[in-house]
Order: sequence, then structure tokens, then C-alpha cells
Amino acid sequence: MTNARRPAALASLAAFAIAVTTGCAATRDDASAAAGAKPAAARTSCDESGNSQGITDTTIKLGTFTPLTGPVADPGSGGLAGLQYAIDKANEAGGIDGREIELVVEDDQYDAAVALQAARRLNESDEVFAFAGGVGTPNFVGVLPYIKQNSIPAVGPYAPSNQVGVMDNPDVFMIWPNFIDEFDVAVSWMMENEPAESLSLVQQVGDVGDDALTGIEKALEGTGVELSTIQTVEPTTTDFSAIAQALRNADSEMVIFIAGPVVVGQVIQAMQQIGYTPRLLGQSDMTDESWLSEFGDVGEGMIVATKVAPFSGSDPLVKQFVDDWTADNGEAPSMWNAAGYTQGIVTIEALKNAPALTRDCFEFALESMDGFETGLIPPVTFGPDSRQGTNAVGVARIEGGAVVEVAPFQLVSGD
Repeated sequence: MTNARRPAALASLAAFAIAVTTGCAATRDDASAAAGAKPAAARTSCDESGNSQGITDTTIKLGTFTPLTGPVADPGSGGLAGLQYAIDKANEAGGIDGREIELVVEDDQYDAAVALQAARRLNESDEVFAFAGGVGTPNFVGVLPYIKQNSIPAVGPYAPSNQVGVMDNPDVFMIWPNFIDEFDVAVSWMMENEPAESLSLVQQVGDVGDDALTGIEKALEGTGVELSTIQTVEPTTTDFSAIAQALRNADSEMVIFIAGPVVVGQVIQAMQQIGYTPRLLGQSDMTDESWLSEFGDVGEGMIVATKVAPFSGSDPLVKQFVDDWTADNGEAPSMWNAAGYTQGIVTIEALKNAPALTRDCFEFALESMDGFETGLIPPVTFGPDSRQGTNAVGVARIEGGAVVEVAPFQLVSGD
């Protein structure tokens, strides 16, 4: 089977290789330039006397809201541990100009209403300087209007929605691809390399599932393949027998998943219990050690998108992170630990480079970030009209309970 979109995908991969070689990730500025649009002029100064709540002579108070209970507790807890680790390391090295970073944490339970109240408490009661990190799309998207209304800087939320990382939300600085792009790249790779003749989808209700569906449909353009069935699921669903039976009735060669990690594992178990064992494809959440340890056996062979570099790679920054984490914690890091750590070091780099510790100058430092190397994700570059610091997706496969890379990060062109 031939995918009509393959030349564009290969061109994007070549462009990303050039970006990595030059130490700079492509962003919306590149897309604007390619389209002939004039990018916004870079600022040369910031308001050094502006809002500096959360800053004292000895501390910088940051806030994060993330799910520590509920259906996405494992990713939230893992990401928080990585974020706190980055902050602890910065404090051990002297902090920011002698100021220690303090992190105030709220459990948003993966619920938009709870997340909004958590954000209000952090901003209005705890008076944090900025939001850093966090995991979960519906909970974070629900807070976007409040962030915009109050001009609160928010760095690196793991909220892969197409509503994040855009200039409509100028205070949010995104470092993760959205689900449209994630599934476009992963399904395109599958159709080009190991094509399936029939596909079904298990889709989480809401923005998460809608974005993934859009990405899948983009990837299938020109292939002649359509989804045989779409089975919707809530994050809190616990009985998957009916969904498994409906998928078996459709009898697709492959089932694609976009749902909470535990839900994905339990749907696969329910399918296997009735003798239905299709090929599998899922989002990057299934590359985390906690998911692999619980569901890796039933997920054997699954194709997965990746947003964090495999720990087995040769990048010295990745190796240093893995070695340091293992030495300090007595065990190897998980993907979610790495995601949280990346959120933290991007935040800390901007704090270091801010001309003054005001919210405006912090955002100025983020806008000025150019090719910041973390090793764990492609180099981070923002700009005056770009809030998508990097946008690249890799592809891997679950083999023997481990994540094995089959395609490196591919730049998403945004076309």
C-alpha cells in the first residue's frame, strides 16, 4: 500500500535533521518565513518594575497543578517527581542568584473544574510567580482562560492540545507536540512501513480524542483506508467488556488507542480475554515504565509515538540525566520523570536569563530562548510570535517490555 503523503513526511524529516545539526529546532517562525509571512520583531527589553509576586530576597515561588489522584495519577506523580528533581538540583547549585526555588503543588485530579480552583489558589492565595509543568490535557485546557486573564506565565505543561502552544495564549510556552501531530506522524509511519488494511479506534471523550482523530484522518488521506469503528470511552470507565466486543465485531487488523494509560491497558486485556488480538498503536503515554511494568506483556508489539528521547540513545545529556537520577534515587527514571525534569530545566533556564524577576521579564527570557539543549527533547526555541518551543515526534515499538526506537524524532511541519 502506498501513502500519498510520504514525500512530505520525508521532507519534514530532512528539515528536522538540518535543525538538529545546527543546534536549533524549527518553530512557527520557520513556518512563517517559509510562507512569506513577516515574523514579529523580537523585543529588546521588558518591564523590570512589573508584577513580581512570589519573589522575595531569598525565594522564588512556583506553582504546579497536576493529577496526583484519579485516572491519571501515575503520569502526574511521575512528572511531579521529575519537576521537583530539577528544582532540587538547581537549589543545590545555588538557586537563582542566591534565591531558592519553592514549588507549591495542587492535585487537580485530572478534572477541569478542580484544576481551575487549584490554579486560583496558587495564583491568588499562594501568590506563585509562575506555573511550571503539570500533566493532562482537559485539566490544563480548562485553566487557559484564567491564565490569559491574569497573564500568568506557564511553562511546558504536558497538555498536547491544539489549543496550547499558540499565540492566542501568549503566556503559555509549550514544549510538547499536540495529539493531532503525534497521531499524524505515528499512523503515517505505520501506513508507510507496516500498513494495515482495516483500523478501529478507542477514543477518549473530549479534546484529547478529537485531536487524535484529526491526526489519524490526516495520516490516512490518500491511502483508501478508513476507520471501521470508533469506540468512545470516559477516563473513569471501568467495565470494558462491551467495548472489547464491539471491537471484535468490527474485526479490524489494528486498533488505535487515545485514552488514559490505564484505560488503554484494560481495554487490551478485555480484548484478549475474548480472543481478539489485533495489532496495536497508541500514544506516547505507553512508553512509561509504570505502564510497561503493568501492561507491557499485553501490549507486546504495540507501535507507540515518542516525545521523550529513548534512554538508550547516545546523547550525553540524556546519559547524564539517567545516571544522576539513578544514583540519587536508587532506580532508573521513567518517561514521566524525564518529562517533568525537562519542564523544570526549561523553566529554570528562563529564570536564570530573565533581566529581572518580573513576570514580563520571565516571558521575555522565554521568548529569547534559542536552541536550548535538554537532550531529552529536541532543542527548544521560542520567539515573539511562537509559543511552540519544539514540535517533533518519534516512533517506537514495545518489545520484551521495553521501548525500542524504530524512527527518530520527525519535525512536524504544521501544514
